[in-house]
Amino acid sequence: MSETTRTAARGAAFWICYAITLISAAVSVTFAIVAVVDGGLEATDALYAASRSIALVVLALVAPMFRSDAALLAVAVAMTIVQGIDAYIGALQGDVAKTVGPVVLCLATIVAATFLARSDRTRNRD
Repeated sequence: MSETTRTAARGAAFWICYAITLISAAVSVTFAIVAVVDGGLEATDALYAASRSIALVVLALVAPMFRSDAALLAVAVAMTIVQGIDAYIGALQGDVAKTVGPVVLCLATIVAATFLARSDRTRNRD
């Protein structure tokens, strides 16, 4: 594989993982904010969920500023856990949409993070 092709693949791995992680975080924060709006300030659980979701979105937005694979992978792992738990909760509630959506995001994040983690840049191979 030529150096140009290898560099392109490394960059693609980062940006694909970034896009999927950011989408996952944005979906999570959207649902948390909707829960806060619906429940008002008395919806303490929704407020806590929103605060954590906002933190994850901020981390996802900041990761490319440093081009840090490790930071992006950490956020991707956190989003995989969040979406996995959301899927479990959706399944417990018997809500197909709240189960399938998070499962798709969880699996997409796992695939993208694996692609990034296996990239030559992360492993420092040449």
